[in-house]
Amino acid sequence: MNELNGWTKSVRKFHNDLKSAMKPYAGERLKTKEIKEIISSTTVLKHDAQFILPSDHCINHTNKGACDCSLHDEAIFEKIERGLYLVRNI
Repeated sequence: MNELNGWTKSVRKFHNDLKSAMKPYAGERLKTKEIKEIISSTTVLKHDAQFILPSDHCINHTNKGACDCSLHDEAIFEKIERGLYLVRNI
């Protein structure tokens, strides 16, 4: 993967914990609100929940400063439509 900028490093630090939190939902379509609720209920992620966005960990949509998993096979989500994501089998 490319050299990581500061924001990408910050987002990347959540990747493995987010992946673990989302694993039970693999194959499900979830609204952003539902994903945020899962994140907020996860002990290791809840304090940083406001900074964790599905689109930062998405295979087919991304933001500036996204996790380096975005647009790659490591991505956790696939955007179905605005506010709706498929949790990938990761």
